[in-house]
Parts: sequence; structure tokens; C-alpha cells
Amino acid sequence: MAKRARITARWLAALAAAGALAVPAAAVAGGSGARVTIGVNRNYWTRFKAAIPRAQDVRVYYDAENVFPATWPTRATGAWVTLSLRPNPVDLLSGKLNAQLKALLASAPAHSELTFWHENEPGDPLDYVRSVNNARTNVAMLRYGEELVEGTKVKFGQIICAPAVRMRQWIAPGLDWYGVDIFANPNFENPDRTLSKAKLWVRLNNDEAVFRAKSGRRWPPVRFDESNARRDSHRKRWFTYLAEWLHGHGGGRLLTRWTPAPTKLTGPWPPSLAVIRQLRRLTSM
Repeated sequence: MAKRARITARWLAALAAAGALAVPAAAVAGGSGARVTIGVNRNYWTRFKAAIPRAQDVRVYYDAENVFPATWPTRATGAWVTLSLRPNPVDLLSGKLNAQLKALLASAPAHSELTFWHENEPGDPLDYVRSVNNARTNVAMLRYGEELVEGTKVKFGQIICAPAVRMRQWIAPGLDWYGVDIFANPNFENPDRTLSKAKLWVRLNNDEAVFRAKSGRRWPPVRFDESNARRDSHRKRWFTYLAEWLHGHGGGRLLTRWTPAPTKLTGPWPPSLAVIRQLRRLTSM
């Protein structure tokens, strides 16, 4: 315990030196000292890793229905992969895909994580068909996925982007981890358009409360599987606030997302040198 306290103190001191706000004592009490790892979507892995040598995680998408890799994606050598798949609901729940999916799972190394139909939720942000985008089918598929990974090195979870409190019936119970794709937006800003750590953490704490109820675990593993800010001036603090929260709530993965051109949520790699330096600091804690 004494060693963990020393590690936590050094971690928080480093964040403070980097311009972050202090972590409230209540948050630190919730599993402080746990490791936070940093990553990126796969098409930026090589450039990201070159700039952030301690980067660990990569997000891999197979966005066509019933299209899966034959073996666990390994092009990002040494990275911990979070894999998103889209199995046809009828095929999945009937067992038709079992052999194919179990072969994939059997090839996965340690620290592998899998989800089905990420961001499947009310409002249908990814325009899934109705046979996929309904709460009953979503939960059934996720529970089936949790059963499939049993006995493998893969951990199964769910990824949302809307506030969890608005979609409780869409969230599956008893998963290994729960992910949130979260981006800086006006809901997390102060009146002067600076980022509000308090507003962001209210959202994260509310999400965690739902995950806690669904998992039956005091500190359910939480991931931020896509994250960024449109404004480069926000990114340094945005990533720091998310890393702080994870550090005080059991640790987990923080995956940044980049796109070829600016969008309302993110933008192209590389960001400013200040952001790169901060990401390096966060991977060294």
C-alpha cells in the first residue's frame, strides 16, 4: 500500500506540473495507482507510436457485417488490440458463427479486447439497420459475446457514446469492461469556452454508476476507446482529464482518434507539439 501511495503521488505531481488540475480525494480513493495506457485507431498506429514510444493500445474496426479477420490482428506488433466486429444478429445468436469466431478468439494474445456493434444505442448514430439497432437484440448479442470469450485470453465489452443514464436498457450486464467513445464538445465547456473538468467528470461518474449497477462490481473496468477534441488548444487538458479520471477509477485504456481532415469531433495527425509532449507524459506515469 505504501508503494502504491508513492506511485500515485508521483503520478499526480507530474500531472500538476503539466498543467492539470488536482484529482479530488474521493476519486483517488476509488482504485488509485492503476495503470492508464494510451493508444490510437489502427491507421495512425505507426506514426503515433513513433511520436509516443510508450503507446500501448490500438483500436481495430471491421465495419462490414460478418467480415472477420481469420486470426487476431497483429500488424500493430506488441500493441493491445481493441477489436470491433459486426456479426449478423441471427447468425450470431443461432451459433452459425461460433466456429469462425472461436478460431479468431483462440488466436488472440493476452490483453485482447473485443466488442460487437460499437455505439449501438438510441439515436442510432452509426445508422445501423433496425434489426441491429434495438435494445433487446443489442443486449442479447453482447451477452453472447461474453460467453464466447470464456476460456480465451480475450475480454469482452460494450462501447457506447451517449450518456449511460439515458440508455440503461441497452447496456448488457456482467461484461468484462465498458467503453465510452467520448469527445470534447460544448457540453463540457465553461461559458468562456474553456474545458470544464467538473462537467466532464460528472458525465464520467454517472456513466460509471450505471456500469457499476450492470456489472455488480464496485469498480467496473472502463475504457475510452475513441477520444479527441476538435480544437487543438483543448487537447492537452482533455486527454489529461480523461487520464486522471481513469487513474482514480481503476485504470484502463485511453485511445485517441484521428481523421484525415478536421471534423466537429477530431482532426488530422499530428497535433501540436504541446499535445504530443503531454501524451508522452501521460504514458510515462
